[in-house]
Amino acid sequence: MKAQVSLKTGKNTKAIAKALVDEAKTGLPKVKVKIWPAGEKLKIDLEAEDFTSLRAALNSFLGWAYCAEGVMNHE
Repeated sequence: MKAQVSLKTGKNTKAIAKALVDEAKTGLPKVKVKIWPAGEKLKIDLEAEDFTSLRAALNSFLGWAYCAEGVMNHE
């Protein structure tokens, strides 16, 4: 199972990507994650062994991206 996400994160894209890359490095069971900034968009590729793992990882990374963006916008 695969998912690709492109989030418009604006000028803080690199900082948000850096925060999420650290989460990806910790190693999620059954999931491979690739995260990178592309201009003002954050790209996330997820590949999981099953749908449940894909859904859980997607929910986590979207939540973390939302949180990181909120922190960056309140500085």
